Amino acid sequence: MISSTARLSVFLLLAATGLYLPAGQAQESTAAPPEQPPTLPREDMKQPQLDATGAAESDTANAEEAREAPIATAAKEATPAVLSPSESKEDLLDIEGEMDMGDVIALFREQQQELAAQRKLLENQSQQIATLTSELKILRAGPSPEAQVATQQELADQKAKLQSQAQQIQALTNELDVMREPVVDQLATTADQQVTGDNTLVADGMDEPTAPPPSEAQQQAAERGKAVAQAQVDDPTRALLEEFGGAWRLPGTDAALRIGGFVKTAVVYNNDPLRIRDRFIVGSIPVDLGDSISVEAQSSVTADQSRLNFDLRQPSEYGIFRAFIEGDFAEEDENFRLRHAFGQWRRVITGKTWTTFMDPDASPEEVDFEGLNGRINRRQAQIRVMPTFGDDYELQFALEDPDANIENGSGIARIPDLVVAGRFYSYRRLHTKLALIARDIRAKNESGSIESEFGWGASLSGSVATPRLDERDKMLFQLNYGKGIGSYVNDLSSIGYFDGIFEPGTDNLKLADVAAGYVSWQHWWGLNDLRSNFTFGAVGVDNPDFVDDDDYKRTLRFSTNLIWSPMSRIDVGGEYLWGERQNESGNEGTATQFQVMAKYRF
Repeated sequence: MISSTARLSVFLLLAATGLYLPAGQAQESTAAPPEQPPTLPREDMKQPQLDATGAAESDTANAEEAREAPIATAAKEATPAVLSPSESKEDLLDIEGEMDMGDVIALFREQQQELAAQRKLLENQSQQIATLTSELKILRAGPSPEAQVATQQELADQKAKLQSQAQQIQALTNELDVMREPVVDQLATTADQQVTGDNTLVADGMDEPTAPPPSEAQQQAAERGKAVAQAQVDDPTRALLEEFGGAWRLPGTDAALRIGGFVKTAVVYNNDPLRIRDRFIVGSIPVDLGDSISVEAQSSVTADQSRLNFDLRQPSEYGIFRAFIEGDFAEEDENFRLRHAFGQWRRVITGKTWTTFMDPDASPEEVDFEGLNGRINRRQAQIRVMPTFGDDYELQFALEDPDANIENGSGIARIPDLVVAGRFYSYRRLHTKLALIARDIRAKNESGSIESEFGWGASLSGSVATPRLDERDKMLFQLNYGKGIGSYVNDLSSIGYFDGIFEPGTDNLKLADVAAGYVSWQHWWGLNDLRSNFTFGAVGVDNPDFVDDDDYKRTLRFSTNLIWSPMSRIDVGGEYLWGERQNESGNEGTATQFQVMAKYRF
């Protein structure tokens, strides 16, 4: 038997030649051509009738052979084996008996679906071939000149950017190497001898006395002592040498911003009258009886000493650029007051900050907001350069605002104050600074006459470790002397004392000689982070002969405190202060004050 597909093919051929009609459709079929006889019944096809002459039989046989030829050919092509004419007839008869019109339509639809699927597959393959052909043509042709130029430009830009970043990294690395201060002692050794901790020479090969390693508690105490020491320095110009922790990266830039400062609350109790009640200014102590009557002892609770600062840093191929601004609320009525505002690049500073004539590293730790009477203490606009020589030496050159305080006249200085200083860190336990200042003090008196005098000053300051009782103990000192430097000394500038004074009724401009200084010892009690500072300061002025008897002549100040830091960011403590003022007449006045405070740094 032949397959259904083959049967369908044969059926279609029969239908096309008119040799087969399905049952029930014979009457609707088109009549056979005139030259062909009508189809005979099935049982008569085996034995056709012949006429008397035999012609009818011959014609019928020929017509029958002609009709069977295409059927046999289709059957032969549809089957794998060659069939004889008799077998083809039998198969055709089987097709008629096995298939009806519904089967034919179903098979025909199935073939149409198969042909549609093959057509779709051919279309997809044609599209893929077209796409691959187009890509092959593009690859063979290569990129266009415009695309090549754009690619080369992009590569050049990326290379330049990488080179710039490499230069920035190298510049920052070099700057860090230059600015990094020593944090450990250098140990000198030779082939034949060694030096012990007490500077005793020990021959090589001998038993060397070794100190036990520091305990964890000792290490923590040393770290806390270092943190407290850094907090009390209060010198933002040195901060560029430190790590920039706690900063935020500004979106879309390489710059970072850090917000800092502290919140401080102080309770001040005055036992004696003071013209300014929220701090201890020795120069404001009333001396004469009339002054004492007009001023009463008062106390205060204030938070206007709190500070806020912003520190912005921007790396570049030339190094780090920095902008720093800080203020507090110590102006009258708790208004904001500018303390620092400067820009810094490496060791160059421009803007307002501590005068180069000052040494913040030698400032004692105190509760009092005013601070020592004999300390150099002035913030002003300046241009400063600070080159270094190795790890131990630093020079400082500055041109600073020459504003002078003139009595019986006004200052009109045109030449900046020139300050030259040197910092020395030869040993970890010793720090010293020597500073010199030169001033051209020009002033105009009440009659309009302009006079000029040369002012100068010298300051020697430092700190020395005194580890006999505790490794963190240290001694701080400062000695100052000069002519026409009254506005640089803390106590004198606080009460508005003069740098120069015109002699009444003349054009003579006189400068006052000033001597000031202090000494302070900080001791750690060994109980957590409990410490005390014992400080004594003095200021003396050699006034011209024509000054009034109630003018400032001398002040003395002593303070002692007890401060505790439960955390590196928190300080709480109390302080007792005593002071004495002496006028030109020789009269004296004294006062005492007690303060407590709580400060939180952020």
